[in-house]
Amino acid sequence: MTKRSAFKHEFITLLKLAFPIYLAELSTAAVSFVDTLMAGLAGTNDLAGVAVGSSLWVGIAVFIIGLFLAVNPVVASLTGSKRHRRVQRFVQQSIWVSIFVMIMVIILFSFKGPLLSAVIDDPAVREIASDYLFGLSFGIPAFILYAILRPYSEGISFTRPHMVSAFVGLATNIPANYILIFGHFGAPALGGAGCGWATSISLWCMLFVMLIYTHKHAAYRLTRLHQFRYKICFDDIKTLLRVGLPIAFTIFVEASIFAFITLFLGSLPASSIAGHQIAMSVAYILYIFPLSVSFAVSVRVGYNLGQKQPELAKLAAWASIALCIVIATFNASILLLQPEWIASWYTDDLVVQQMAVSLMFFAALFQVSDAIVTPIQGILRGYYDTTMALMMNILAYWIIALPLGYSLGLTDWITPALGAKGFWISLVIGLTVGGALLFPRFLWISREKTSTEY
Repeated sequence: MTKRSAFKHEFITLLKLAFPIYLAELSTAAVSFVDTLMAGLAGTNDLAGVAVGSSLWVGIAVFIIGLFLAVNPVVASLTGSKRHRRVQRFVQQSIWVSIFVMIMVIILFSFKGPLLSAVIDDPAVREIASDYLFGLSFGIPAFILYAILRPYSEGISFTRPHMVSAFVGLATNIPANYILIFGHFGAPALGGAGCGWATSISLWCMLFVMLIYTHKHAAYRLTRLHQFRYKICFDDIKTLLRVGLPIAFTIFVEASIFAFITLFLGSLPASSIAGHQIAMSVAYILYIFPLSVSFAVSVRVGYNLGQKQPELAKLAAWASIALCIVIATFNASILLLQPEWIASWYTDDLVVQQMAVSLMFFAALFQVSDAIVTPIQGILRGYYDTTMALMMNILAYWIIALPLGYSLGLTDWITPALGAKGFWISLVIGLTVGGALLFPRFLWISREKTSTEY
């Protein structure tokens, strides 16, 4: 196979792996949209309670997802080297860790009262947020187990189950919200709290679909995960934590920066905040594609290294960057050419539209940086090199973007206060710096590292 044909093969394989993940992530984003829409129809207090409760939950959820994303490249590497019993053992050790994580999350949820009292003054909103989290808590075991089975499935290059499970979750969430929020078919009208119960129901349905796949589908026969045979193995747990904890903190850093910016913008006019939220929503939807590619490329890099094919791993890495650049160019063109059209989807308020349009220029610049940074993070996960990405994210977001954004957006220290634009400028700068630092790391590790043994 020539280098050109090998690159083409990796490019097509990445597309096949990434597309189901992309559809699944869109479905997950749609669940959040449905929760917000239906809670808003129930009332302003319900919407506010769900917004605060879900914000607290998202911080925990992204950390859990990041921790168990380590399963993805490890399983891919073991599958590539045909060590299927080791796959079985590693995933089962991850399940042991999940039990500890469940206990810790339940303990954390027991302190939701003081946490909510600290951030919510309105007792009605606080009660709705508390009830929302109480209903959601019954879905935590399903969420955590799914967070293991999903990267396990992706690690063996089988991404369809996540897509099907996400579709089922969305299809379940919509009627469950309708019934539990508004009290149809004899159910009590729970208002915003019903979103929490509906989310729990959809999480258990997603886990049920994934369990059927892992137990019945031929793709999983070699690993035989359902035959639980291993006691606690600290070597595997150490590997999970060594690879997974930096990923968890990396994702947390990324998520937290946007939460902090939203809090800082709270003192600005409502039109600025609304325009920022629209631009951020658009940017997130476009970000889902490079995010999906990053999941897929970590599988291909890990699998090729497991097969002792470092050159193929490198080609897969370059293919992921090329794919993201192509899509980013298209996305940026749409944002630059049709920002008014996009903003009109969200609101009829011309002032808010104007603010959103002014920010979409920076969202277009974001596409270029994301096309480099996001796939490289996935590539480095495939090489088990996750600590450097964490360091770069802390530098890019917390050390550069957040202080710079505060200075540009809310003070006259550097320029007259730019409002939301100042934060977007800082995000572009921070992400560009992160990419400039991660790219040499990718070049070095793809040249030096030839396997991912542990």
